[in-house]
Amino acid sequence: MIFYIPLLLPHFKQIEIGDTLTSLWSGCGSIVQCQLDNELCVIKAIKIPSYINHPKIKQSEVALKRKQYSYNVEYTFYKLYSQHLPKHAQSIDCISAINKDDEYALVFKDFTKHGFSQAGQQHVKAILKWLAHFHAFNLNKPADGLWQQGNYWHLSTRPDEFNKLKAADDKKSDIKHAALKIDKQLQNCEYKTLIHGDAKLANFAASECGEIRGYDFQYIGAGSGIIDVMYFMTSCLSDAQLYECADEYLAYYFDNLKAAITTYHPKAPADKIANDWLGLWSAAWADFYRFLAGWSPEHYKVNSYMLKQVKNWLASNI
Repeated sequence: MIFYIPLLLPHFKQIEIGDTLTSLWSGCGSIVQCQLDNELCVIKAIKIPSYINHPKIKQSEVALKRKQYSYNVEYTFYKLYSQHLPKHAQSIDCISAINKDDEYALVFKDFTKHGFSQAGQQHVKAILKWLAHFHAFNLNKPADGLWQQGNYWHLSTRPDEFNKLKAADDKKSDIKHAALKIDKQLQNCEYKTLIHGDAKLANFAASECGEIRGYDFQYIGAGSGIIDVMYFMTSCLSDAQLYECADEYLAYYFDNLKAAITTYHPKAPADKIANDWLGLWSAAWADFYRFLAGWSPEHYKVNSYMLKQVKNWLASNI
């Protein structure tokens, strides 16, 4: 029997399993179409293997525990958080979040049957608005059951990649020497929120009228909203587009953030929060670069715009 069927049986009377749409990262499960009690659904069926076979990640206890906990975080998000999100920052609809030991079944309405499809380049501003509302709504919210530091690349969760970094002779240009200071600057941000933590274009769905839904919340946790904005831009803008459009998109995000903070937290200092987060723009890039330089130094995201932001941070802080 397929491992996730026993998880579903106590919750649904009629279970019809359809096609497998895709496999999860490194053998951790599958995304499966199904019909449950006459509702067209998609199951994210998760079972963590004892060994992670990935070309760029060496098997280690840290890597395995990070992946195991990420699915528990996602389960917790859909179980306790997602139903409370505001209109302008919703996730895809989770019908049921089920867990037993190291197995999970997250059951979603099939968003493709409800007018949504994978978001594309034309939805950049709509997703930035979604992020602004998500961050504003979750301002100062405790990350109970989530990551205490959101995203998958922060320093404490990537010791293997950090150890692979080569130190530079000149400490003023040495990202390894600067790593702890960058991390502390981001962690010591006065105003935190819940960040998506993996806010790439591929993790959003959009309707024809531009309504956005987020998904894949494995790395949601506490942090500065600017981290999501930086990472989102790496997922959808080329080097040339970053030089051309990043400032405009930043302004758009912060305009929406300040308006949303005023809506959800009228007494919060919206301008100060925006200015504090904007001041971390280069730090967010430098932190992500530190991860990429240890994980995959030839990665296409390591471009001249990123390196310029790293240089800016180092010049101001070392």
